[in-house]
Amino acid sequence: MADVNLNVLHIKVPETHGGGPIPLAIKYCADGEPNCWALPDGSAVYLDKEWAEKAAYMKTDEYRETNRKRMEAGRLVKAEVVEGWAGWVTTNGDEDDYFSSVEELLERHGDRLSWAGVPNEEIPSKLPSWAFCTTEDTFDFDIEDAIRDYLNDNHHADAGDLIDWRGLDEFWEKWSAKQSVTSYFIDYEHIVVIDRPRYEAELEAAKQYLAEAS
Repeated sequence: MADVNLNVLHIKVPETHGGGPIPLAIKYCADGEPNCWALPDGSAVYLDKEWAEKAAYMKTDEYRETNRKRMEAGRLVKAEVVEGWAGWVTTNGDEDDYFSSVEELLERHGDRLSWAGVPNEEIPSKLPSWAFCTTEDTFDFDIEDAIRDYLNDNHHADAGDLIDWRGLDEFWEKWSAKQSVTSYFIDYEHIVVIDRPRYEAELEAAKQYLAEAS
């Protein structure tokens, strides 16, 4: 058989295909057993049926959901609890899920549950029992590096000798000190506990899930 790059080999799969790896023979084969297998969507071909089945499973919603649950459980189990955290928090890192305090988080999540029609008496038990802490990133930009990159890309080799670097540094230090840009990012390694009993129950469930999944 001639050399075939199976990583770039694609086939057209009819809509009537019911799923599962597709048996193929990449050679003239009037009869006999297939010598390679294509994924259900035709995106790749494998010489080994077992690898084709594994790759096909990794494209399923079931695999993605299992992987998500394992990742979330692992993060919870590994996270260190920070006592007395008073900074920004988030439950999942989505852009609209960052809050300046635990109190704000509970208020906003409570409002969302109420808007979704959850009865008031059920809301407390559905609020987050813990949240991720965050890291803080303030305005920090190396203007000198940016200008040197610009000069290297657009000017002659000695252009940097013509720049007033000292004057730039003095100006930039004063200007940067006036900037109030601050961004917050999810910190998967640290959490703040909001409801201790429910957190401990979730932690134990996560440990059990990981044990059963291993």
